[in-house]
Amino acid sequence: MMKFDSNRAWGDAMAAVRANREVLLALGGVFFLLPTLLSTVFLTDLQTQIMESMNKPQVMNRLMSDNMGLLLGFGLGGMLAQMIGYLSVTALISDRGRPTVGESIGAGLRALPSLFAVGVVGFVGTMLATVAFSMLLVGLFTLVGAAGAGSILAIVLVLLALTYASVKFSLVVPVIVNDEIGNPIAAMARSWRLTRGNSLRLFGFYTLLMVGYFALALISTLVVVGPVMLVLGQGNIAVLVMGLVSGAIGAAASIVLAAVLSQTHRQLAGPSADTVASTFE
Repeated sequence: MMKFDSNRAWGDAMAAVRANREVLLALGGVFFLLPTLLSTVFLTDLQTQIMESMNKPQVMNRLMSDNMGLLLGFGLGGMLAQMIGYLSVTALISDRGRPTVGESIGAGLRALPSLFAVGVVGFVGTMLATVAFSMLLVGLFTLVGAAGAGSILAIVLVLLALTYASVKFSLVVPVIVNDEIGNPIAAMARSWRLTRGNSLRLFGFYTLLMVGYFALALISTLVVVGPVMLVLGQGNIAVLVMGLVSGAIGAAASIVLAAVLSQTHRQLAGPSADTVASTFE
């Protein structure tokens, strides 16, 4: 069992990003930044109305219900684009040759059904396990007259279980792309095995990445979006600026995350057969 080295994973990820920065900028712009900008442009008026009705629940509910189709369309479209983006970036910075942008996108599209299936399996499994566990725990506490305590404990334990599962399944994308495992159950099982013995280290590493992302987003909001909103108020231009800034930060963070997960997978799985073979050529 290999011990996870977070410094090595971060260094390798940054080296991969620097080596492919021009191509990654193109992929990030198409699959991460562009969907955010499109939703911002087409939903600016709606977003402005939502922001202005934050303290008016009835108005907020009416806006959401009247525009549910539009919101779902952009939401699902953006999610689909991001899924393809993660898969394409992972294929681009894999250790198996140097694929072109077209080849990377092609690999992402081919892997998309597997990732979608993983999402469905994970969602259904999570819902069933959560409902069954919550009903069992709350039922046991109800027998002793402490249903409220049982509900609180169930929520805490479910959150802990979901956090643990997210760490264990965090390498699913590189497993699907780099290990070429299309079966969703097999991909999830492979990720679970690769993270064995390193779950706590991975959780700490991911937590640091998340804290860094939120800190960067907060600083950018204070430095760029904050002054714009102070000058222009909560109008269309302010919403556009917010969308541009959040989209750019999100695109950069998505690329870094894909690179980090790819290098984490490479470290824990070892070099691919192609890489080993190339050292003897």
